[in-house]
Amino acid sequence: MKLTREYLTKKLINLSGFVVVLAAGGLGLLDFFTNNYSNRWLVLALVTILFLLNAIIHFTSWWWGSIRRQRLLMAAITVLTVALLAVPPHLSLFVILFFVLSVTAAMLFEPREWVLWIAAFTFISASFFITKHGWSDGLFSAIIYASAYYFFASFAKSTADAQRAEQESKRLLQELQTAHQQLQAYADQVQELTIVEERSRLAREMHDTVGHRLTVSAVQLEAAQRLISKDPGRAEQMVGTVREQIGEALAELRQAVAALRAPVEEDLCLDVSLQRLAEQFRQGTGLTVELEMPVELPELPPQHRRALYRAAQESLTNVQRHAQAKNVWMQLQRQDGGVALSVSDDGVGVPLKPGPGGFGLKGLQERAAQLGGDFYLSPRPGGGTRATFFVPLSSLNYDTRV
Repeated sequence: MKLTREYLTKKLINLSGFVVVLAAGGLGLLDFFTNNYSNRWLVLALVTILFLLNAIIHFTSWWWGSIRRQRLLMAAITVLTVALLAVPPHLSLFVILFFVLSVTAAMLFEPREWVLWIAAFTFISASFFITKHGWSDGLFSAIIYASAYYFFASFAKSTADAQRAEQESKRLLQELQTAHQQLQAYADQVQELTIVEERSRLAREMHDTVGHRLTVSAVQLEAAQRLISKDPGRAEQMVGTVREQIGEALAELRQAVAALRAPVEEDLCLDVSLQRLAEQFRQGTGLTVELEMPVELPELPPQHRRALYRAAQESLTNVQRHAQAKNVWMQLQRQDGGVALSVSDDGVGVPLKPGPGGFGLKGLQERAAQLGGDFYLSPRPGGGTRATFFVPLSSLNYDTRV
């Protein structure tokens, strides 16, 4: 058993109480046998039983779980003490036993009950002193003893409660320290996951912004190179467009590195940003882009606008790289409690399952999954490919414009 201060204090109180019982009983026996009283053997039997009962109280624990046993033992010791006081010559020494009983009652019972026990001890003591010394001296002695009973009981109870409170405080402190360590570990895990997520997000941002711009620029430069001798004016126009694209790419790169934020288009209304994106794609590639927008859409939070814009940007980039298409159709509409963006082309199509190098498509799948949506490729009726990006909007307001 762990030697706590509460445990040691309790044992010390028990030992002190037993020593007092031993001293009072021993001195009483000494007096009876020294004076050769005829009832000394009766007193010896009563004191022996008293010692045994007190030993059970102070040094055993089998009776602690039963309030009934505790009351019976207290009542038995009280009766033995009264019997010792009743045996001639009525030694006042045995009244000391009520001090031990008062402390024991305070340690065992609730305040209301142990106060009643002390009241009973006071009544017995008052009756004894009044009978032996008369009303005046008897009441005076009874008041002094009653005050002492209550003082010793309160002191023992307060000491035990203070030790118990200290142990409880230590236990709570230990639990708090353990919880703090666990919280710190969780915080470290969250920080690590945040870093990984931010790295993934930054990788997607760089691919979707700078990668898109550079891809368009590379295609336009290749086309301009072919047109230099045939159509210098058209080639010059395309080079100017490339210069604008590279400037925008540099601006987006600086913004991503400095603040890790999305480009300006994502902070605009979605219809405006998609129109600008479609127009830039027309100018950069010469492909026909038809954009279909609904009259009304729910108000979209920034992360949804950003995801839909990136889906359109990456889908157009893939059309330019792989589709060999002449026409592109981009449509934004409500669908099944959410918003769906589809980008279709009339080209040769792209693999419906992205290969190992399909980082952009993989990034779109991750974006959709983070919002509880989906991204998938499917064949377009009449030839080509359709890319669909869907995000659910069940918790948003459907009454306002994008």
